[in-house]
Amino acid sequence: MGFDLSGLNPKMNKSADKYPTYKKYEDMNFSKRWKLFDTDEKLRDKYWEEKDKFQEDNPGIYFRNNCWWWRPLWQFVCERFDDILTEKDMESGNYNDGHEISADKAMKIGVELTAMLESGRIKAYSDRYEADIKALPKVVCTICNGNNHGNRKKKDCNACGKTGKRDDWAASYPFDVENMKEFARFCLESGGFSIC
Repeated sequence: MGFDLSGLNPKMNKSADKYPTYKKYEDMNFSKRWKLFDTDEKLRDKYWEEKDKFQEDNPGIYFRNNCWWWRPLWQFVCERFDDILTEKDMESGNYNDGHEISADKAMKIGVELTAMLESGRIKAYSDRYEADIKALPKVVCTICNGNNHGNRKKKDCNACGKTGKRDDWAASYPFDVENMKEFARFCLESGGFSIC
């Protein structure tokens, strides 16, 4: 599961005309496009290359994180911007329900995140976050019930490496400065965004 954010009125730094393969096939019917791409690997690769470049050049169009990356990012945003975001904004950011964050809110978040990135505050937060994750104690493996064999006792447990202990689930949720930079830039250029 992922969180796909789409700019509501994104700033266009470069026109789609600069990416002819992407432009030609982006508006084509999905199944027709994929039937064509399934038979022409070079065309498919060119389309994806241009699509990635178009989105890179126009960062306000789209931002995506899987749930593991999104949750710590959104938690950070909610904690720092509870004076900008409503309870509904903060709650809906945890779901793929199409909730919209206004252009004004997105701009304020983007400006402040950029300042925090430049001052090193987000790097300091990231370092503390990583240290806290590393300090978490191991937990009993739920696959083998901590005894390496589980209920079946037929073979060694691969989930815990035969130790009976696993990392805490919280260790699966990374926080990264580069990810926050991309999100800040998206906010600045999105014109507001929806969370799907």
